[in-house]
Amino acid sequence: MAKIEVSRTLVKSAPELWTELEGGSLSQAVGEVTVRALETERELAWEADGASGTAVLEPAGWGTRVTLTADVEEEVARLGLWARLRGRKPEAPKHPDIERRLAELLDHLGWAHRKPFSRGGVAGPGPSA
Repeated sequence: MAKIEVSRTLVKSAPELWTELEGGSLSQAVGEVTVRALETERELAWEADGASGTAVLEPAGWGTRVTLTADVEEEVARLGLWARLRGRKPEAPKHPDIERRLAELLDHLGWAHRKPFSRGGVAGPGPSA
């Protein structure tokens, strides 16, 4: 199995990130996943077709350190030596770009989804004369 790990400190709270990871964020990154909590708001495990991994959240200064791991099945290893010697070709990997997709997930999790200080088109007081 190929092991992938990506990590980043995000300026969001662990509960915010946990909600997004338990929701659809992982599915958007790696396809349909099953998620289960190993330790609430700290570590979860996920499984998809041909891959599995974890998401670990740790306090870090002004934010939360998020570490995503993935173990990707490799058809070559599963196929075996004798099958390869008989000329059977391994299938294309199911998750060839999983490291890039997990890094993009971290980017997405780090973005502000709301603008807390926007005025929404309401005009404020004008300059005083």
